[in-house]
Amino acid sequence: MKKYLLTLSAVAIALTSCDLDINDNPNTPDNDAITADLVFPSVQNAIMATSCDIMFNYAGFFAQYFEQMPEANQFNKIANYSITESDQTIDRAYLQLYARALEDVDVVLGKVTNKADILAATAMRAFAFQLMVDNTSDAPYTDALKGSAVPQPKWDDGKTIYLGIIDELTTALKAYQDAPDAMTMTDMMFDKNAAQWEGYANALLLRMYFRMYDAGMAEYKDKIVDLVKENKFFKGDAMISIFSDQDGNRSPFYASYYALGTSNHCASYPIISYLLSTDDPRIAYCFNVNTKDGEYVGQIPGGKALSKTWNGGEWLNKNVSVVNYALFNGSGITRPGYLFTQANLQFLIAEANLRFNNNDAAAKAAYEAAIEADFNAKGIAGYDAFIAGPKVAWTASADKLKLIYMQKWVALCYMDNMEAWSEIRRTDVPVLSRLKGSAIFADPTIYSAGDLIEPEENGIEAGGLMKRMFYPKKARDLNKNTPTAKKGSDPVWWDIH
Repeated sequence: MKKYLLTLSAVAIALTSCDLDINDNPNTPDNDAITADLVFPSVQNAIMATSCDIMFNYAGFFAQYFEQMPEANQFNKIANYSITESDQTIDRAYLQLYARALEDVDVVLGKVTNKADILAATAMRAFAFQLMVDNTSDAPYTDALKGSAVPQPKWDDGKTIYLGIIDELTTALKAYQDAPDAMTMTDMMFDKNAAQWEGYANALLLRMYFRMYDAGMAEYKDKIVDLVKENKFFKGDAMISIFSDQDGNRSPFYASYYALGTSNHCASYPIISYLLSTDDPRIAYCFNVNTKDGEYVGQIPGGKALSKTWNGGEWLNKNVSVVNYALFNGSGITRPGYLFTQANLQFLIAEANLRFNNNDAAAKAAYEAAIEADFNAKGIAGYDAFIAGPKVAWTASADKLKLIYMQKWVALCYMDNMEAWSEIRRTDVPVLSRLKGSAIFADPTIYSAGDLIEPEENGIEAGGLMKRMFYPKKARDLNKNTPTAKKGSDPVWWDIH
């Protein structure tokens, strides 16, 4: 894909519309002087910087891909689920989404009439709001982005926002389908391919429809079935690939957490145990073998401090596997930002065919296509041998729906951590083990490979896993309409399990 200049638009000047107390930039050009073609790359970049960097980090802990390196401390509170609003863990993501992405989307939509351009901008808007809902459930929506007219917007509930963005997206999609246009705006994701944007919009709808249906809205079953039957989805991966080995232009996760000389992330015990149990070669994409004996070793969630007392610190002495910042193929610096993987899409199609269409053959085909797409995206060989393995082969499975969910968890690892956390909450797979980490350390045979583990040190009052992110402190400080604080154990609106 050709390299685009990241024109970080300075259009977002009415920042008080989402509780943000930031002064106008006197060097910002007038709105009339900025074209949609210049603004849209800023929208894409801001959303990518949110989902592939800020959320990618903490969701990697919540999905139990990452743990805190024993000799480091930066993310101890995330690993132990002891974060609060005061830690401002989501504040930068909130700023990116509202003050950059969504402000700029409004600028784009105010300047274009082209149906393909409107569809692309609306899809980005829908994804940005979906990210916010999947983190905090409530968010400013109907009153948001109105500048000084509404300086303290109300926070809508997540269901209202989902219904709103679904309506926005279906309206834009129908308008494009009724009168297709060629896209005109600079586009870092699909290079102005309007058909790909149509497919991406359909994929976003499919993902949201599943969450609506599993939240008890039975009417969305037919919508899922219709989308899968129509089969107008994007090809390849929805990704932004513009990075190079230059200061300021490296891949977001690498630039934020490794290029600065820090090494905070090691492998979590659940993902390592499952990858090893299924002889999965993709383990080399995500993780390095440890330095002591050349093995893959995951750290017990939330057990960094306490494991020092387990059998004289034997666990720490064994060394844990470091997250592979450079990646298996050495492309960590230039690695794309993934906004929707083909693997994730195919797993959703497989789920629809299995749950709703009673079509085992179609479900099998999509399941295998999903895994193959992930192998290809990660540049890992060995798909044919892996898919025939007894623990992942479709025909050998007694619980095919769980197999889909488990392999989706693997495929999303180090690709789309935020989506992985959301899907864990929607499906309750991997399941949560009721064993303590110390017990698993004492006798690993009592543990089922891949089960999630409640952190040994857990800051959630009710125990369990993180079910939501806290409201931004910036919002709390500046907007009196910010809802009453929630607990990490309080689920988002669609997580009714």
